[in-house]
Amino acid sequence: MENSSLGGYVSDRVRAGASKAEIKEELLAVGWSDEEADAAYREGVIALGIPLPSAGTRPVLMRKSSTVDIIINLFSFILLGIVATAFGTLLFGIIEQTFPDALAGSSAVSVSGAMDGIHYAIAALLIGFPLYVGALRIWFRKFREDEGRTESRLSQWLTYLVLLIASVTIVGDLIAVVFTFLQGEITWRFFLKALTISGIAGVIFGFYYFERKKIQYHQDIARKTFQTFGWSVASVVCISILLGFFVGGSPETARKQGFDIKRANDLSTLAGCIQGYASDLGTLPASMDVLQRSSAYAYCSSFMQDPETGKMYEYQVLESSLTQGAGRVGAFELCADFSLSSVETTASGYQKGDFYQKGDLIWNEHTAGRDCDTVTAQLGTIAPTVPMK
Repeated sequence: MENSSLGGYVSDRVRAGASKAEIKEELLAVGWSDEEADAAYREGVIALGIPLPSAGTRPVLMRKSSTVDIIINLFSFILLGIVATAFGTLLFGIIEQTFPDALAGSSAVSVSGAMDGIHYAIAALLIGFPLYVGALRIWFRKFREDEGRTESRLSQWLTYLVLLIASVTIVGDLIAVVFTFLQGEITWRFFLKALTISGIAGVIFGFYYFERKKIQYHQDIARKTFQTFGWSVASVVCISILLGFFVGGSPETARKQGFDIKRANDLSTLAGCIQGYASDLGTLPASMDVLQRSSAYAYCSSFMQDPETGKMYEYQVLESSLTQGAGRVGAFELCADFSLSSVETTASGYQKGDFYQKGDLIWNEHTAGRDCDTVTAQLGTIAPTVPMK
């Protein structure tokens, strides 16, 4: 039997109401291969008049987004939250340090927290922003390469939820601006913060407005529009990160500040150890070794060395015993090599005096390099530190 007659046989069987499985089983039973049976079925149904698809008449099949697409979209929204929060935190920190407000206060804890916030925001932007851009590129490429692809309802709801949050943020920001103006508290500091919030929300709203037109409504938005948008935002982010490094200090500066804080802590604790020794034994220790060998003050040895160089702090007895009122006092000196001056350290938010007792404020002021402070100790009675500068 020739192939053409085989196709005619299939056509006759289809007209008779036989299913494809039945026809194929009959052909296989008499020795036709599986491929030959499929080819014969195709030829038979074509002979029945079924139209063949062509490039001009074939309709575009609408395909739903896959699970991978949904995960990528959800991941991009999580990254958007991280990036938007970090960017706002970074700009807020820069504004607070550039335009200080006397009414807002500037304790060591709050200013130091602002510096930590700036550093954390920079880290979040350096990691989160490139990942967000990469996720968006994958998202757009999938729809650009497959015109028949449609997004899921979950993706649409997530996108409109983001737009709703951006819209509410803009409205709330405008209300806050008007309220603050009525309270007579408008300052450059507040105005710039309000502008920051409005700017971030506006950029998000604007971007996803075009994204909806492209992805959901399949409008012809030029690729260059998104590229221009992206490069503009990336430039602003890069400039903000550079300003953050300038205001918050480089990693090297932060490390130096950390060492200076540790030195000030060590000297404060060490002075307390020496005062305790003098109170218990009625005399100042002749050297650090004497203090270290004392069983009651052996723990003080962990505060005797510079954290960076490992060298012992300088200790010197200036006055072994002086009569002061009804008691006796001694005077000693402690010295350390600081990396930065206290002016630089305080400007960066690490005002150590707020962390110590009032009598320890002498360690709050120091120059860069070798700096010494003189302290008195009550011989026989514990007394607070008295600066003699």
